[in-house]
Amino acid sequence: MTDSANTPEPAGEQSLLRRLRWYLAIAVVAAVVIIVLIVSGGGSDDDDGDDTTGDTTPPAAEEVADDEPMDDAPTVGDDPAGDAAPSASDEPEDTGAIDDDAPAATVDEPESTDDDTAAAAEPTEPPEPEFPGIGSDAALANPHCDPETGRIRVPLVDAPPCVLEWPEGADNGGNTAPGVTADEIVMVVRVDSGQTEFVNDTGSIPRGWLDGADIFNQNFEFWGRQVRLEFIDASGSTEVAQRADATQAVNDFQPFLAVDATTTGEGKAIFEAEMAARGVIVWSTGVSWQETQDQPGFRWSALADDRVTMLHVAEYIGKRVADYPVQWAGDDDMIGEPRRIGMIYTDRWSRDFMEDQAAQNGFELVEAVSYDEGAENTQRQERARVIAARMKDAGVTTVIAGTDNLFTRTMTAAATEQQWFPEWIITGYSGHDTAFFARGYDQEQWAHAFGPGPIGLSVADQPNSLAALFEWHHGREPVSLSERFSLSTLKPPMACLHAAGPNLTPESFTEGCFALPPSLGAYCDCVTSPGAAYGDGRLPWTDYTGFDDMTEKWWDPAYERTTASGRVVVGEYMKVDDGRRYAVGEWTEQQPRVFDPDAAIGILYEFPPNDTPPSYER
Repeated sequence: MTDSANTPEPAGEQSLLRRLRWYLAIAVVAAVVIIVLIVSGGGSDDDDGDDTTGDTTPPAAEEVADDEPMDDAPTVGDDPAGDAAPSASDEPEDTGAIDDDAPAATVDEPESTDDDTAAAAEPTEPPEPEFPGIGSDAALANPHCDPETGRIRVPLVDAPPCVLEWPEGADNGGNTAPGVTADEIVMVVRVDSGQTEFVNDTGSIPRGWLDGADIFNQNFEFWGRQVRLEFIDASGSTEVAQRADATQAVNDFQPFLAVDATTTGEGKAIFEAEMAARGVIVWSTGVSWQETQDQPGFRWSALADDRVTMLHVAEYIGKRVADYPVQWAGDDDMIGEPRRIGMIYTDRWSRDFMEDQAAQNGFELVEAVSYDEGAENTQRQERARVIAARMKDAGVTTVIAGTDNLFTRTMTAAATEQQWFPEWIITGYSGHDTAFFARGYDQEQWAHAFGPGPIGLSVADQPNSLAALFEWHHGREPVSLSERFSLSTLKPPMACLHAAGPNLTPESFTEGCFALPPSLGAYCDCVTSPGAAYGDGRLPWTDYTGFDDMTEKWWDPAYERTTASGRVVVGEYMKVDDGRRYAVGEWTEQQPRVFDPDAAIGILYEFPPNDTPPSYER
């Protein structure tokens, strides 16, 4: 950088000096005074030069230095006018000529300015790169980056953003947190009892998870580390069993991350809460809003939490359902009657919040009954019978299904047993708007189900949008449910690790999640997958869950198609308006366009342009 003390004086100041030559004696005296003040107040010229050498950014990084505040810049060598000001403040005021001549006197001291200029030109070591460097030119220059998309080169529409290239063998800080070493990040996966015995079987649950983890280990940036999966068998669903499993997981493996992958209805909530209480980050298939706020940064989910779901459902009912008479109930006596809205909900939901949202959207709940999501199957069956009887007695015509995918099956069977055939408002809680689960519900009941849900249009013979990633990496299609499930569960926390940088802690993990750009769904006008984003700015609270948007749908039990393998599939969710997705606050005021085959799509046979993953060579 050029020292400002060596720049020529403006022409106006030179003209002033010529006109006021008779003030020369006074100017000389002023120069002497200023030099004395500079030396006494700022040290010797050599001292000033040393300060400049220590604080000035090297020429190679001048653009960075220009963008930053000048807090560390030296005052004497770089800005003589700045030094003259505090010196002049110590002198009594005189004529304007003295003030105008003060900079000129400073120019007459070549020793100070030459030394400062030389010192400023001395090179220093370049600054250490700031990882992860999302959005920087250096990140876009990473050979693993696609600069056109700003995302890494993997066949994902929502691939993580490009980051700085990590030098091989660089110091990542080593043991930055429990479960983190210089080489590994430990993640515990809780699976159904007996599954850990079949690690080497391609179709086994552990093998599927290991195959999924390998994709992210090889293609995402984990800053010199690899994710190592460890498995434990679920010992039961009781509170005692779940706490015992958490104790075992922490004592045996000291994990940084944990996932509960049980699929047989075993309890999860206590296990996940206990793991989070022990400082382990838990990525769940479903977590309540309260749990994310009680254990912030340690409770996450790719699925929407209950309050996001209730925001959508209340808005949908208020704008499209409450003011219209019953149209699609299974009981003819209800048709044409004013809707009486009730709610069946998991104990992980807040009834007070839903009632508040209902009031804000112009309707009320005439009945609301909860169930224990962690209860044993026999208890859940009995509870379902009680709920169906209460709803029928209250005259509920239209019921909000705030039920997980397992209890929805139990609840619909109990409703038929009680001869109660209402309209069912879909919510998508716990994935109950997935066709795979819905085919197991009582079809006499679910044929009258409609409403908002996060699961979008699917593509025929594509297990999910991540199948292309699996085939790209492994050279074969995923063959087991666990391979597909592991991909969708692992991808979000792996993206957070990618964006967290080398100093991995629970805090940097949270920062990494929040740094991920909003992706999919309404964020890209995509229809095959829900939009997701984490952090602040989109909801009235800090958001630790995904699935931000929803699509309107209804269940068609008669829909039939034949898969590529020749298997006949019966039953499908029909998506309205080509699968259009709505964020909170975007639902339009109109009657639902449901149960009309001409206004809905059941399935796609290829990905739409915005949903099509990019193609890269392996």
